Amino acid sequence: MRRIAGVVVRPRTTLAALLSAPAWLGTWSVILIVWALCGGWLLSTDVGQQALVDERVRVIESFGGAVTDAEYAALQSQPPWWVYFASGSRALLLPVTTVAVALLMMAIARIEGEALTVSQALAFVVHATVILLLGQLVATPMHFVREALTSPLNVATMLPLIEDGTAAARFFGTMDVFAVWWAGLLALSLSVVTGRRFWRYAWPLAALYLGFAAVAATVATVMGGA
Repeated sequence: MRRIAGVVVRPRTTLAALLSAPAWLGTWSVILIVWALCGGWLLSTDVGQQALVDERVRVIESFGGAVTDAEYAALQSQPPWWVYFASGSRALLLPVTTVAVALLMMAIARIEGEALTVSQALAFVVHATVILLLGQLVATPMHFVREALTSPLNVATMLPLIEDGTAAARFFGTMDVFAVWWAGLLALSLSVVTGRRFWRYAWPLAALYLGFAAVAATVATVMGGA
């Protein structure tokens, strides 16, 4: 628990300690269990199940598709549970994502001339993921109240002058505040490992994130129309 809290209040100190004494299994277990409880509660409710259907329909229509009455009825009879994991920033919490990012960090560290073990890489990524869990703890009750799985913590919601359905709304709508925080911790982890400046890694990660947002917004706009 001390490390979990440390990621939020003393990130550099906590990450530096993980470099010399990597530990990740306990923290990862807590993250997955708490997330499972949050998601399990939400999806066990009628509101959560309807939100799954609505999110699936929203994505189909945003890419220019259409859902017939029969297809809608089928979705309601069998809510697409996978939509929960594929929407918002929740895909970043999946174990496969954690492992993939850890391998990427190892590759970057090697390019920078530093050796990073699997345990060290997992320790960094797992503890950065604490921030994503914090985001889910904030978002889950808001999903229930809003009856929607769209992220209530994306940048678009903080820019009320942006009109819904526009390219700008789609662009900023892909940027989750907690996901940006998570990416910042990954950059800080690389800084701790290599001893180089934080911004050396923060800018490329920010460019990658913005590039993904731009591509997603462009595809949605072209296929679904503004």
